[in-house]
Amino acid sequence: MTRVVETPDVADFKAAEGVLDNTQITAGGYIAHVAVPCRDLAETARWYAEVLGAQPVRILHDRVTFSFGGVLQLVCHLERRAVDSNPRAYPRHHGLTFLRMEDFSRLKDHVEKLGVKFLARPEVRFANTPHEHQTFMVVDPSGNVVEFKCYVRPECSY
Repeated sequence: MTRVVETPDVADFKAAEGVLDNTQITAGGYIAHVAVPCRDLAETARWYAEVLGAQPVRILHDRVTFSFGGVLQLVCHLERRAVDSNPRAYPRHHGLTFLRMEDFSRLKDHVEKLGVKFLARPEVRFANTPHEHQTFMVVDPSGNVVEFKCYVRPECSY
């Protein structure tokens, strides 16, 4: 017996207001693309929209695509068997590096307010060096690790 799964629509999910700027980047030559597995399209669309502020832009029967801060096309592919039940930050994670501390702080505050469990609590890394930055990591419902960071000196972000 074949089970029919109804595909949600992007209109069903709204990105949390003011968390990420999901304005499409059209002036540059490209945006980054990352693909990760997910166990449930609706759960994934809701979590990335409401918790992280990503904008769902397309939902097909086997994937949901997000504008993730306007600079990353994040595609979550339906793959129930690939879900990580014991997520670790390394060797694989994805996320955003913010160029302005106020943007990083807004997302961090939003995640804390929602009571999302941190895989790596907010901290300062490489203090008092040119590579000093704030960072934290969370885990999506499918076990994908998502990291956010912001360098004190944005020119050292690379």
